[in-house]
Amino acid sequence: MINYGNLRWVNLLLPEAVGVVTVSPSFCRICHNACPVLVTIEDGRTVSLRGDKQNPLYAGFTCVKGRAAPELHNRPDRLTHSLKRVSDGHFVRIPIQQAMDEIAAKLRRIVDEHGPRAVASYLGTYTVATAGTQPLLKSLMQALGSPMWFTADTIDQPGKLIAKGLHGLWMAPPQGFTNADVALFVGTNPLVTFAGLPTGNPGRWLTDRLAQGMSLIVVDPRRTEVARRATLHLQARPGHDVEILASFLKVILEEDRFDHGFVAENVSGLDALRRAVSPFAPSEVARRAGVSAEDLVRAARIFADADRGFGACGTGPSMSGATTLVEYLLLDLQTLCGRWLREGDVVPNPGTLMQCVSAKAQAQPPFPSYGYGEKLRVRGLAETAAGMPTGALAQEILLPGAGQVRALLSCCGNPVAAWPDQLKTLDAMRSLELLVQIDVRMSQTARLAHYVIAPKMSFEVPGISQMGDLLVMYGAGYGYEHAYAHYSPPIAQPPPDSDLIEEWEFCYGIAQRLGLSLEVAPPGPPPTRPVVLDMTRKPSTDELFSLLLRDARVPLDEVKRHPHGAYLPDPQIRVAPKEVGWEGRLDVANSAMVADLGLVATTLEATSEPESDFPFRLICRRMLHCYNSSTNHPATNRGRPYNPAFLNPRDLKTLRLQVGEVIEIRSARAAILGIVEADPDLREGMVSMTHAFGDAPEYDDLFRTIGSPTNRLLDADAQYERYSGQPLMSNVPVDVRRVR
Repeated sequence: MINYGNLRWVNLLLPEAVGVVTVSPSFCRICHNACPVLVTIEDGRTVSLRGDKQNPLYAGFTCVKGRAAPELHNRPDRLTHSLKRVSDGHFVRIPIQQAMDEIAAKLRRIVDEHGPRAVASYLGTYTVATAGTQPLLKSLMQALGSPMWFTADTIDQPGKLIAKGLHGLWMAPPQGFTNADVALFVGTNPLVTFAGLPTGNPGRWLTDRLAQGMSLIVVDPRRTEVARRATLHLQARPGHDVEILASFLKVILEEDRFDHGFVAENVSGLDALRRAVSPFAPSEVARRAGVSAEDLVRAARIFADADRGFGACGTGPSMSGATTLVEYLLLDLQTLCGRWLREGDVVPNPGTLMQCVSAKAQAQPPFPSYGYGEKLRVRGLAETAAGMPTGALAQEILLPGAGQVRALLSCCGNPVAAWPDQLKTLDAMRSLELLVQIDVRMSQTARLAHYVIAPKMSFEVPGISQMGDLLVMYGAGYGYEHAYAHYSPPIAQPPPDSDLIEEWEFCYGIAQRLGLSLEVAPPGPPPTRPVVLDMTRKPSTDELFSLLLRDARVPLDEVKRHPHGAYLPDPQIRVAPKEVGWEGRLDVANSAMVADLGLVATTLEATSEPESDFPFRLICRRMLHCYNSSTNHPATNRGRPYNPAFLNPRDLKTLRLQVGEVIEIRSARAAILGIVEADPDLREGMVSMTHAFGDAPEYDDLFRTIGSPTNRLLDADAQYERYSGQPLMSNVPVDVRRVR
């Protein structure tokens, strides 16, 4: 009999043919929401999963991706052995130890001949599955002496981190979720993405807050799941988020609705900000953005007049070309309204699996956040607070000469599916002397690799919910509302006769073979004490976690005492007073941001008529069953493996298209095929599609089963942000026509 009241490892005696079944608590690691689950294991194999109702935060919540984890673990195309591409282009099995020997030898040759800069690494968003990967891969690159360390952060929302440097940091957390009276979402749909609402059970949290009177403002060209619940939905044309936020600031300043005391003590640049936003009259912005001027004014007043609240931007505005300016204006909005914790306020989440957040009621002045460190050879780009500009990496690989990237270690990502400008990415992957792809399947990138390293999957390795702590520092609207943590031991066995490795173990093994010493940085705000690993004896994953978390606010052993996850709030942390003589101020009128805003102001009188050759705008969207390039599986896609091209029904009527018909979507860069779907919640003139589908052009006839590669329509060289290097990835001009 199963006792769910005190569940750890429980045997259920079933008929002999079935074998021994265990039901174990764990948590999902498909995305950053880390939902606690109860996993049924039969003879070491994951067979089913459900939400863990004993968890105090999630109360049994999971999504379709998490519930399909057993199918993902047991998928027939899962790699159980690493592979090597041989001369005829086919792949053969290779023992993992031999693969690391060969890869290390090739890396040594490349570094000896071309220098360490010739080796680059890329870490994708699936890094949430394994907490040891990011610190070990970064440490490996540092030990190699290569600055070419790239992540998905600079093709997602790089402006969040860059804008903080331009604006300065309040040295206490934002007001965030606790007792929020207002929430503003710009181009994000947190009921699908789990970004913008607290990590946990976002739907229940939103229902509870709305019932208690919270106002919800949503800016989005689509009536998304969260927009349907909004107090006010501004269904604007895409690409006008800068003007909309500037109009909010103008209203708040003109109507004297800002926090005078906070601004007077902690802010500089107020008069310059007044001048910068003065052209953005709601009437002009409304005409450009296709919304009501009255609604713009109303939204500004609702946000400013609330006692507590927060705002969050998503990939919509970020990928539309002005990620840093949008995020900067949102910081200005929150600062003017005083949306930061003050002296004496309780810090609801001071961090759990990282060192305790030091909270003071004072401003850290602006600091360099782009254009420093390693300089790329293309587009005048350099290191940023969000990392190296991934959108330029393909060109760095293709451009001959000193400093050319010749080897790429790709982990937890899928460049062919995810990087902007697929055509250039394909050329780059094919030109590499060494491409190593760590992957659970033969993905689009794996098929081009020289070595494909097969890793263990989440329930086969220990896990910690560290990502929820780190997201708190990423931006308002992210992470756990309160101090919470979860640890899971491995609960399933790798497939029989497999030869698998954890991603971090691969990095360690390569470093060993190259004679390198690894020094890893624990998670959390600086300063942190680096950890030097013993390179003569590989640690276990638990030992690695213990080293990384040795300064954590809550010891890992304490977290392990709670197999279902737990709130761990003690001791209570409060915001300390400002230091005597402290003079730091937040800057709401950074000169670069004001100049960019001035350029936007010069376009206010122009119309928003579409280009004649490209009358539609391709915009990004998320689907619940996908996490970027992962988890699109029959168990989650419910018989629709492709990414539909959603259009408003009125556009379908004008184009004389029927749902299910095939269309060609053409940009100035390339063309792809798509399958039409109607979306009455979408603005007219839009084509809305999910990214990270499809494959190389030679697979285009399979679009009904693998989807359409929207990244092929992007041109990384034509239009990109000068701070982060992020190319235009949404609000892309396209034409649509029927394919007969």
